[in-house]
Amino acid sequence: MYRVKAVGVALGRWVVVIALAPWLVAFGRTLRGRLEGLFGVVIQALLVAGTVWLVTDSALAGCVALGALALFVPLCGVAVWGMRAAGDGTGPVGSHFLRDEPAPESVGWADIENEYAWLVAVLVTRLPFLIPADEGRAARRTIHELMRATEAHPDYRGLALVTDLQGNRLLRGILDPQHCYTYRPEPREPGERFGMLVFLHGHGTNMLFVVHALRPLCDRLRLCLVAPTFGYGNWEAPGGSAAIERAARFGYEAWNPDPARVLLAGLSQGGAGVGRAAADRPDRYAGLVFVSATMELPVLGSEAFVSGWKGRAVLVVQGDRDRNVRPATVDAAVHQLEADGVRVTQHRDPTAAHFLFFAQLETVTDVVCDWARKALGIPRA
Repeated sequence: MYRVKAVGVALGRWVVVIALAPWLVAFGRTLRGRLEGLFGVVIQALLVAGTVWLVTDSALAGCVALGALALFVPLCGVAVWGMRAAGDGTGPVGSHFLRDEPAPESVGWADIENEYAWLVAVLVTRLPFLIPADEGRAARRTIHELMRATEAHPDYRGLALVTDLQGNRLLRGILDPQHCYTYRPEPREPGERFGMLVFLHGHGTNMLFVVHALRPLCDRLRLCLVAPTFGYGNWEAPGGSAAIERAARFGYEAWNPDPARVLLAGLSQGGAGVGRAAADRPDRYAGLVFVSATMELPVLGSEAFVSGWKGRAVLVVQGDRDRNVRPATVDAAVHQLEADGVRVTQHRDPTAAHFLFFAQLETVTDVVCDWARKALGIPRA
């Protein structure tokens, strides 16, 4: 079932990419982004004009289709010319394909991850029935700043992006590319021992700019970051927990973190992975963080979860105006956890919706740092 859904998501992504192409030509943030949009427009012309030509034998449609085909060939040449090899990174930030480093298919020429993520963010955050206008403006501003930072910062240059061929993987029903992004703070002294944050992305895909968003949190709490990728973010699918465990094991082997300072956090649908991985391996983590996150009652009420987390610390960050993850479902999960003896701390914002993480990034960072310091005894730098 999940493989079929992955193929459907991949086809949907392809349709969205083609549909948004004219927007990208007009509003792309970079020249490479506009070229990517031009590819989409040319494909649109080929599909539409070619179909009309075949059905009606229209000379005008034929000319348009042939013209689009003539444009497509040199554009492919430009794409090949602009390709750059991508690696796993040599600095504090890494992009790791754990089955094969660096992944042979990881080459890029257009920054489609940021360009399309920006377009989707601009469109989604302007939907008044989904996101309040003030939160939408704040989220767009933060996302734009994060993207500019990843484009300018030398730590991110030459990294393989998981989105390079993510659509192609999903078309083949591959949910798990065995990939993770990583970040390690600059040591303050030789041999400094870090903690670790395992962070799970939500629906969509794993975004490099979210790694940049988490850097201040990791710096303050002295945590290395591991951010695994799993398809379009359905961590409840078969293999989701295994992908999380693989990434956590990778982090343990790379940095030998202090087990008392290892956190598992999830944003939006990433919360489904947090609950399942925490039930499977409670020994891996000292605390859990749910941010605007899916909280599955059957998982959180299971014997494995309760026995592993009774008396232990969990943080829940939620907006009362969230229409993606309803506050009522979060309340039910929190009440169940508390009834089972889990030490739950809640941060509720009555004005916030589902883009709370981006709209109030500094506040969320402060909340997590304060909770970690008080509930887990993690020193605050």
